[in-house]
Formats: sequence, structure tokens, C-alpha cells
Amino acid sequence: MRTACKLAAWVCVAVIVLLSLLPAEGMARTGADGRVEHAIAYAGTAFFVGMGYWSDRRWPALVGLLIALAGSMELLQHVSPGRHPGLPDFAASSLGAVIGLMVAWQAAARIGPLGGFKA
Repeated sequence: MRTACKLAAWVCVAVIVLLSLLPAEGMARTGADGRVEHAIAYAGTAFFVGMGYWSDRRWPALVGLLIALAGSMELLQHVSPGRHPGLPDFAASSLGAVIGLMVAWQAAARIGPLGGFKA
């Protein structure tokens, strides 16, 4: 299960990078507020990251890496035509990452040793 979560985590990261750097005219929207989209995308990604790479010692690193990803993607939007970075988008992405990791932590705690997790 952990290997599948690791694969899903990397696929999600790749999708976030791709969608974050698409030019504005190539963007597909869900109809939800952009910040909600950011939070959901990062929460889902963080869940898989947490389930694949979780340990108590890694918690700060996982949070930091996902927040760094969110910040990097916002800054790199400067080079994408029609896109612009925004602090509210960064905040929504970061909050989504924290929520996703918290959900993963709770799930890993419930799965226990059978799932190969140590929460």
C-alpha cells in the first residue's frame, strides 16, 4: 500500500507542477473558487505524500516541502503567459497541504502496523 501511495504522491506533484505552469488560456477550471481548487489539490497530494512517506520524524520536512512546492509554483507563474502569483493562492495551497497531512496522520494511526505505518 505504501508503494502505491508513493506513486500516487509523485503523480499528484507532477500534475500540480503541470497545471500550475500552464498558460492562462490552457487552464481548465472546475467552477469552484480558485483557492478552493488549490486547497483541494494540495490536500489530496499531501494525503498521498503522508501515507507514502509518513513518520513522526518526517512531519516537519513533509510540511516544509509541500509548502515550498506551493511557493515555488506561485513564483514560477511569473514565467507562464497570462498567469500571476498570489499570496492568497499560496496560503490556500499551504493550508490544504497541512490538512492533507493531518488526515494522512490520522489514517496511518488507525491502520497501524498492518499497513506498515508508524504514526
